[in-house]
Amino acid sequence: MNHKPKEDTIGSWSVQKLKLLEKYLAAYVKVLARQDWCRGYEYIDAFAGTGKPKTKDEEKYVDGSPRIALDLGMPFTKYHFVEQSDWRVKELEKLKLEFEDRNIEIYPGDCNEVLREKILPGLPYGSNKRAIAFLDPFGMELQWKTMKDIANVETVEIILNFPTMAINREILRRNPEKIPESKKQKMSQFWGTENWTVDLYDEEQTLFGPELVRKKQTGKEFGLVFKNRLSQIFKHCTSPVLMTNSNSAPLYCIMFAGHNATGAKIADQILKKYEKTGT
Repeated sequence: MNHKPKEDTIGSWSVQKLKLLEKYLAAYVKVLARQDWCRGYEYIDAFAGTGKPKTKDEEKYVDGSPRIALDLGMPFTKYHFVEQSDWRVKELEKLKLEFEDRNIEIYPGDCNEVLREKILPGLPYGSNKRAIAFLDPFGMELQWKTMKDIANVETVEIILNFPTMAINREILRRNPEKIPESKKQKMSQFWGTENWTVDLYDEEQTLFGPELVRKKQTGKEFGLVFKNRLSQIFKHCTSPVLMTNSNSAPLYCIMFAGHNATGAKIADQILKKYEKTGT
């Protein structure tokens, strides 16, 4: 029996997301390459995928985030690609042969463990190195502890895709008591506190006494709530930009967080222009 090869597929909204990433990465490298004190500027892709996804609408292959970073005219000094899926890791390994002049390291495994144990220790503040991490989870795989550890090294900025739809679909219910315990725990790890209902629910008086009721929030308002969480650990955070599907349903919010004012200013300009013009 012939088995169809596995491949990543993405929607048109993801193509736009990748274009925004490319704009920021190009500007990021250009700025750091001019800094005499900087001994290295590295790229971290925590959910790397295959590097060559296919679009659902046009069914054509496009460059994924790893290839976008590798194809920049001014390259990074090192690339860290993290991927948990074995078949995707095999596809990523091919990039080493294709880009022999690039310093590429591929890490099979959970991004939280890999970032905390293998990548961040090589980027201490005194190293005079800097890095940008692209965090694009499918759902709530990313843990708050990991984001906090990234913030603590003070050398790594992040571009985060906050998974609005995934959280709405998997976690939030009108009555939080109906949320399975396993999903509550996952949400606590992602949000960074077991009291995340305070941010997402209001208490209302009913005939049966006080009850928690989910707050009415737009997709962007939901992203702003998490942006406020990030602001507790990063000095600079941009306002989230909402990405929607063809039915205008909120999918995720893109936002930047870091300790560098220049990086935040560049990201803010790129995201605001997209929000205003769509480019």
